[in-house]
Amino acid sequence: MEERAAAMIAAGSALQLRAHAAAYDFGHVLDAAEGCAESAMHVRSIANEVALVMQVTSGAAQGQLALASMTQQDFAALAVALDENVVTPAQVHKLVEVGFKVNHDDPVEQAERRALFVEVMLERVRREPLPPQALRKAAERVAEELTGESIDQRHARARLQRRATVEDLGDGMSIIRVTTDTFVAHAIRDRVRKQALAIIKARQRVGAAPHAETQIAADADADAAAADAAGAASAAGSAFGVAVDDARASAEAGEEPDERSLNEVMSDVVADMLLTSDPMGNSAAAGIQANVQLSIPITTVLADSDSASDQPGRAPAMLDGMTPMPIEDAKRLAATAPAFLRVLTHPITGAVQAVDSYKPTAAMRAFLQARDIHCRFIGCRQPAVRCELDHTEDYQHGGKTAVWNLSDFCKNHHIVKHHTAWKVRQLDGGVLEWTTPSGRIYISRPEPHGVIFTPTDQLFRPTEEPRRGEPVHSERRERARPVSEALPPRPNSSATPPF
Repeated sequence: MEERAAAMIAAGSALQLRAHAAAYDFGHVLDAAEGCAESAMHVRSIANEVALVMQVTSGAAQGQLALASMTQQDFAALAVALDENVVTPAQVHKLVEVGFKVNHDDPVEQAERRALFVEVMLERVRREPLPPQALRKAAERVAEELTGESIDQRHARARLQRRATVEDLGDGMSIIRVTTDTFVAHAIRDRVRKQALAIIKARQRVGAAPHAETQIAADADADAAAADAAGAASAAGSAFGVAVDDARASAEAGEEPDERSLNEVMSDVVADMLLTSDPMGNSAAAGIQANVQLSIPITTVLADSDSASDQPGRAPAMLDGMTPMPIEDAKRLAATAPAFLRVLTHPITGAVQAVDSYKPTAAMRAFLQARDIHCRFIGCRQPAVRCELDHTEDYQHGGKTAVWNLSDFCKNHHIVKHHTAWKVRQLDGGVLEWTTPSGRIYISRPEPHGVIFTPTDQLFRPTEEPRRGEPVHSERRERARPVSEALPPRPNSSATPPF
């Protein structure tokens, strides 16, 4: 059964690879014919529709289409081997990734070397079943022997891909990834580890954490000695001195001892340095502060911390309107926030009705950000604070600047909407109806802001009173209406927006 399943997966992946390559090549031909190959409007449009079928982001779909086209062109033997179940999809991914490192100034010579690379690696796979990561290591050695490009040239090109990204993990935690030079990455980790060890050693000296492991203290001594020998312990020494003062002050104040593990301290040290220090290389970025957008239900803010912890169903604080975060962290940030906007929601459905603000233009933007939360293209989750407002009916064609004719789009999908065959129509309640270039229809609804239940005695209809002697049961509830019914009707062009 496993063998049959593997063969089916391999054949399906081969079929998908050919479909992706055909889709990319078709879009590229259209772009070239219309003179827009550089902006790749048709490729982006096709990728957006493929993304809806695959249920991935449009950027991921466009990358897969481009990769499939290059794989078919430069590593055709891998596609055949995948169809024959000689290699797995994961192995093909690793071999293509490494195979692109085989370069040469002469295109013909480069094609021959890449073909030889595939031939050698397929023979290796037939001899020995290698997991993808082990196969990657073996492929890198072969690629290094076949490439005509030096490591310096490849490194210079790879440095153009430096970036910092954030991935939300849930439970109020995230991973921040920084792509940088290898030696810089190892140096950063080494410095952070030394500072974390110095902090742990300092808390041991003042008795703040007597339970700390002896091995950590030994590591701290060894690292400090090595740093002194190298003449590079100034940063660790500074952190050590600060840690001693902090630990002593905590002990005198009767605070709980610092029980963080080495990894926890390292994570906190990185966050402290990034949030509180200025860049050394350029003063233009000095003094810039971090900004985040929080949405906190007023009932949650006013609730007592102890009672909030006893009610797990209480509406949570949201980061960028999408990611739940601990309420105590949200309250601490709110205490130092320069300003907050009050968002009024429907008492039953929680749908956004209005936003307080003085300037109408700012209020409209705040209303739409609160309603949309993210880019309104199907499946896109770019936060609305980083999106652009778009007129559903173009302003130059008579479209009104009103909340029922505006929605938030990220820059990529804003361009796709205006320059390709994608069509969008705004229905009542902020619901968008998308029509793809091939004619499929998708509906994008605003994110719900949660259902809010009020006391039972406030839900009786005006003409309805409990009969004499009839007990009032907590189970008696008025049926919650859909968001589209709860929202006010779309105003005409002369009406004032609801805020």
